[in-house]
Amino acid sequence: AFSSMFPAPRQRWVDAMAHDEADVRGIRAKTLMIHGRDDKVIPLSTTLTLLEWIDDSQAHVFGRCGHWTQIEHADAFADVVTTCLR
Repeated sequence: AFSSMFPAPRQRWVDAMAHDEADVRGIRAKTLMIHGRDDKVIPLSTTLTLLEWIDDSQAHVFGRCGHWTQIEHADAFADVVTTCLR
């Protein structure tokens, strides 16, 4: 699936999604990050770094969960998002 989403040369597509640290640190909006602890696509350390960089941020980490938190824990995911939006 990854190969079909990001055809070779893959790094070009990954780089296109990246943002400079200064830009991320400049985010002023309330930010919620949701991550699966067992994600094999994006390491949990990425979310923890963003949590440090974005002032008004919070993170929710789902245990026993991979990359698709919204599918693997659909009801709990919806609860976390809904609570944040209130």
